[in-house]
Amino acid sequence: MIKYKEAINIIKKVSLKLPSEKISILNSVNRICDSDIRSPSVNPLHNNTAFDGFAVIAKETKGISIKNIKKFKIIKTIAAGDVPKIKNYSKNSVIEIMTGGLILEPFDSVLAVEKAKYFPAKGKPTHIIINREVKKFSFIRFAGEDYQLKDLVVKKGE
Repeated sequence: MIKYKEAINIIKKVSLKLPSEKISILNSVNRICDSDIRSPSVNPLHNNTAFDGFAVIAKETKGISIKNIKKFKIIKTIAAGDVPKIKNYSKNSVIEIMTGGLILEPFDSVLAVEKAKYFPAKGKPTHIIINREVKKFSFIRFAGEDYQLKDLVVKKGE
């Protein structure tokens, strides 16, 4: 049996050149990348929610507490992948939003669905009752938070 260092030296001397090829990422399991891959865009592309809940404007919840609750009108529901258009926003309104749903202005925060109290009933709510302040940017994933344009996402040799 040869020694470890000798084996490594033999391996280093062997030149194994494999051709590179472009393949679908779906076929890339157990393959090695022959060059660095950089992101073609930012990810996520837009601000979105990390949880199911209600998009709110944080400053509208200032001063809210268990003793000082406030009712907010549900004006729309947004699922992940929807391209929302907010036309009828009025003060003290919220949007029901699913995980990954886009957060558009004027909304800046999300109240987790578990924290919402439905009104008049959970079955067909028209409003939610909020009994605590919501911190600005709660549960928001910002555009480019995961990676920026041209960030290294896969290194050569991986």
